[in-house]
Amino acid sequence: MLPAGGAVYSSASAEEKRYDGLQGFRAASGPRVLGAGNGALRRLPADARRPALDRAPGPGRAFPGGQDFRAGARRAHRPDAERRGPLTTTPGGKSSLSWSPDGAQLAYASQGGIWVVPAEGGPPKRLTDAALGPGDPRTASDRSPQWSPRGRWILFETGRRGNSDLMVVSEDGVSTNYLTMSEADEGSASWSPDGTRVAFTERAPEYFSGKLKVIGFDPETGKPAGPPSELHTAPTDRGGGWSIGKAAWSPDCKTLAVVLQHSGWDKVYLVPAAGGALRPLTSGEYDDRSPVFSPDGKFVAVVSSRTNLEEHTIWIVPVDGSAPRRLLANAGPGMEADPQWAPDCSRIYFTRATPLEPSNLLVAAAAGGASATYLTHTLPRNFARAGLRMPEEAHFKSKDGLDIASILYRPRDFTPGTRYPAVLWIHGGPEGQDGFGWDTWAHYLAQEGYVVLKPNYRGSSGYGEKFRNLNVGDSGGGEVDDVAAGASYLVSQGLADPARIGIGGGSHGGTMVAYAVTKYPDLFKAAIELYGVVDRATFNERTNRNSAVRWQMKMGGTPAEKPEVYRKANALADVDKIRTPLLVMHGEEDPQVPPYESAQFVRALRQRNKVHYYFTYPGEGHGFASREHRLDAWKKQLAFLQKYLRPRYGLSSTSLDDLLLDKSERGAAPAPPRR
Repeated sequence: MLPAGGAVYSSASAEEKRYDGLQGFRAASGPRVLGAGNGALRRLPADARRPALDRAPGPGRAFPGGQDFRAGARRAHRPDAERRGPLTTTPGGKSSLSWSPDGAQLAYASQGGIWVVPAEGGPPKRLTDAALGPGDPRTASDRSPQWSPRGRWILFETGRRGNSDLMVVSEDGVSTNYLTMSEADEGSASWSPDGTRVAFTERAPEYFSGKLKVIGFDPETGKPAGPPSELHTAPTDRGGGWSIGKAAWSPDCKTLAVVLQHSGWDKVYLVPAAGGALRPLTSGEYDDRSPVFSPDGKFVAVVSSRTNLEEHTIWIVPVDGSAPRRLLANAGPGMEADPQWAPDCSRIYFTRATPLEPSNLLVAAAAGGASATYLTHTLPRNFARAGLRMPEEAHFKSKDGLDIASILYRPRDFTPGTRYPAVLWIHGGPEGQDGFGWDTWAHYLAQEGYVVLKPNYRGSSGYGEKFRNLNVGDSGGGEVDDVAAGASYLVSQGLADPARIGIGGGSHGGTMVAYAVTKYPDLFKAAIELYGVVDRATFNERTNRNSAVRWQMKMGGTPAEKPEVYRKANALADVDKIRTPLLVMHGEEDPQVPPYESAQFVRALRQRNKVHYYFTYPGEGHGFASREHRLDAWKKQLAFLQKYLRPRYGLSSTSLDDLLLDKSERGAAPAPPRR
C-alpha cells in the first residue's frame, strides 16, 4: 500500500548504445524515485534485478521491496530532490532496502550483515556482524531485513547455523535474538500489521514441502511470545517447485492470503491467522500469485496468467467470492507485477513490461477495465524503436507429441520466404518460463539478423504441476527432445537455414546445451554453454546443500540410489559425440553450479580436440552481475555466433577471432568437493 502523498518506485531503464561496433542494449543502472508532489524522477541504488514497488512512509520517498537488488549494487542514494548525493559509500552490494515506519532510516543488507543509514544522510551503521557458523560461507549471511511496524526491531533471515533461521535485531544493534531455531529452513517472513506476529514458511531439508507458521512476538523484549503455531502443511512437489509461497496479512491481522499448489496450479487461499480451514480464493487452470490485500480488506490483488499462460496480468479478486475483474482492459501483451494499493483503495500502482519496452511504473483505477497512466518511460526518446519487432507465440509438437509453447522473434528486416540463421535460447530453472516481457538479448540477436526461438520445454513453470514434473527422473531426456523439435519447427516453417542453427542458455539452460550437443550432435552448428551442469553426480558432491537436495528430488534419489538416471544426465560421458563448436563461460565464485562443472567439461573437450572457447569471470556468481563482464560476455557470444552461423550483419572475421581468442581457456583450478 502507498500512503497519501507517498512516492512509488521503478527500477527499469534501458538505452541504446554502441560498444566497439556492437549495437545493443544495456539496462541503465538506476532504480528511481517518483515524487508524488512534483513528479520528478530521482535515482536510487543501481543495478536492480527487476522492478518492484513497496510502501513509502512519507512524501517523495520510495524503496525497493523483497530481494530485487543484485549483489552488484554499490550505493543507496538520497530520495529527496534537493540533495541527490549517495547515502552510502561503503563497499559491497546493497540489497533489500526497508524504510523505518517514521521514514527516518533505511535498513539494508550488505557484506553479510544488516545495516541502517539515516535517510537524511550520515554514516551507515552495521547492526549485525556475527561470525559465521558451519554453513557455506557463500550463503551463511544475514539478509532480507524488514522493519517492524512499531519501529524498534528489524526482522531478517540468517544462515549462521548452516540453514535458514529468522532473527531480529534492535534498531541500535544492541540486542539480537533468534525467533526460530530449528533444523528446517525458515524464510519468506512477513510482519503482521500490528507488529505482534510473524508469518513464515518452514521448509524441511529432506523434501520440497512447506509449512505455513505464525509465531508471536513481544515488541518489548524482542523475543518470541511462545512457540510457533502451524497453520498448514503443503504436500511435497517432487518437481522442485516450492509448494507454498510467502503469506500476506489482512489489515485486521485475522487472515493470511497464501499461494498453494493443491490443485496442480498456483492458487491463492485464505487461512485464518488463529488456525482453521483453508478457503480457496481463486481457481482455474492458470497461476495466481503475489496476493496483496486492499487497505479495507475487501479485495486481494493478484498477478495471474488467466489471460494468457505466457503473460502476467493483475486481477482484483473480491474476498466475498464474487467475480474477479482485470485491472487493465485491452492492454496488449505484457508482464505486470508488484501491485500496491493506494490508501483509499481507489488506485493500484504496478509495473508493466512489454516485449517492446522494459518495465515502467503505472497507476490505474482499482475499479478495473480502464486504461492506465504511465508514470515513467524507461526508454530514451531517441531509442530506435523501429528496429524492434513484436515477438509472437509459437507452438510445436515434441518427439512424443507433447505440445510445447515458445516465444518467437523474427529478424529486424524479416522477408517471408527467406531462411535465416537461428538461435534457440533456453531458459534455466528448469522451472523458468519465457513470456511476453522485455528481453534485451533476444532483441539484440534479432537486430543482428537471427531468428530467435525461446521454448518452454517440459519442466517449465506456467503450465501446471503435471507439466512441470514431466522431467522428474528424466533429466537429459524428453526436455532435450523438446528443444530439438523447436529447431525442426523453425526449419519446417521456412524460417531457419538448417545449416545455420545455434543454441545457447545459462544455468539449466546451459545444461540443456550440453545435453543437446551430445544427444543431437549434427543439429546445431554453434553452442553457447553458460554456467551449466555437465555431470549431476559431481554437481551433487560440490554444490550447496539446498541445491543438492533439490536436484536429488528431481532425479528421484541420490547418485547411489539412481545410477541409471544420473548416467543419462551426464553429458560429460558423451563428449566423444560432440561435433558442435562450443563457447563455455562461468563465474569463478558461482555458489549454485560450481565452476568445476565447466572446468571438467573444458578439460574433456581439450583432451579430445573439440573446438571450444572458454572464459571465466572473477568475482562473478551464478550469472554475470557487473556491467563490464556482461558486455564482455555479450560481445564474445555474438562474435562466436557470427563466426559459425554467418549472419548478414556483423564484424569481420579478424575481429571475431581477436575477441574469441583473447584470454580464452583461462579457468580456475577444480576445487575439492564441499560436501
